[in-house]
Amino acid sequence: MDSENRNKRDIPEVVADILITLDKISVRQDRMEQELGGLRQEVGGLRQEVGGLRQEVGGLRQEMNHGFTRMESAFNNMTTAVLDAMNRQTDRYDQVQTTQGTQEAEVRELRQRLENLEKVVYNKAR
Repeated sequence: MDSENRNKRDIPEVVADILITLDKISVRQDRMEQELGGLRQEVGGLRQEVGGLRQEVGGLRQEMNHGFTRMESAFNNMTTAVLDAMNRQTDRYDQVQTTQGTQEAEVRELRQRLENLEKVVYNKAR
């Protein structure tokens, strides 16, 4: 309203206009308070969800750590088994080498004895 019309209004009109404006403000304020209450409930729900997610993440961390511990233990067991197998194989190889060396010495000794016997027999045959 322009200022000329505003000055011509009587008091009941002005009061009515003020009351209507106050009612509109009150209605808007109620809506905003309801929305704010709803937002507060949503925030509370989100906080609960976040708390639940934190617990879930904590549980998953524990499971993951337990899995890593089991995997580490399994790896250590496999490593020990491989090392044991390698040591057994090394022992077998060493035994074979020792046996082979002993047998070669025995074969050389037998050849020497055979040669000596052949010489004795050859010398007697003459």
